[in-house]
Amino acid sequence: MTVPAAMPAPAPVSAQDRAALWRVMEARRDHRHFRPDPVPPEMLARVLDAFRVAPSVGLSQPWQVTVIRDPARRAQVHASFVQVRAQERLSFSGERRDLYDTLKLEGILDAPLGLLVSLDPPDGPTLGTGGLGGMLEASVLCAVTLAWLAATAEGLGLGWLSLVDGGDLGERLDLPPGTRPLAYLCLGWPALTLDAPLLETTGWARRTPLRVNDTDVTP
Repeated sequence: MTVPAAMPAPAPVSAQDRAALWRVMEARRDHRHFRPDPVPPEMLARVLDAFRVAPSVGLSQPWQVTVIRDPARRAQVHASFVQVRAQERLSFSGERRDLYDTLKLEGILDAPLGLLVSLDPPDGPTLGTGGLGGMLEASVLCAVTLAWLAATAEGLGLGWLSLVDGGDLGERLDLPPGTRPLAYLCLGWPALTLDAPLLETTGWARRTPLRVNDTDVTP
C-alpha cells in the first residue's frame, strides 16, 4: 500500500470567510414563489458545480442531475405533485387540514428551471456501505444541500419538492433504468424575500432548539 506524501496544512479560514458562510447558511430558504426571468447559464453551472465538491460515501458520487426547462415536462412533474398532495392532505384533519389547503408547497410551473436529482448507484459493492444503511441516499442529499447553499450565494431561490411519486416521476420523465429520483428542485429568482422559513410565517411549524446528548458529561 502506498502512503501519500504529507500534505501542507491548509491555511486557516479567515473570520470574514466564516462570517460569509454563516450569512449564506442563515439566508437559505425553501422557496415556492419565483419570477419567470431565466437563470444565466454561468450561474446554473456554478450551482451544479457543488456536486463536484460534495462528499459521498466511498467517493462514489452516486447522483445524476437532470435539468428540466421544457414547460411541458415541468407540467408532468406538477401532475405528479397534485396527485401526491391530494393524498397527503388526508393525513390531517380539522383546522390542520384547513391550514394545509392554504399552503403553497411548490413552484414547479413558476420557476424557470427544475433540477431532478436521482440516485445512480455504482456497479458492485461500495466502500463504507457495509454498516449504517442508506449511505448512498445520504450522499445524494448532502450534495443537494451544498447545491442549495450555492444557489443562495448566487442570490437564487431554490425549493425542494418532496411531494412527488419517485416511480411515477421516473416514468413521466423517461429516466434511465436503475436511477431513482430523490429530489426535485425548483430553481430561479425568488419572488418573495423570506426573513424566516415560509412554514414558520404561515403558522404551520416553528424551529426548536437542538437537542444534544453529550455522553461525556457527568450527571
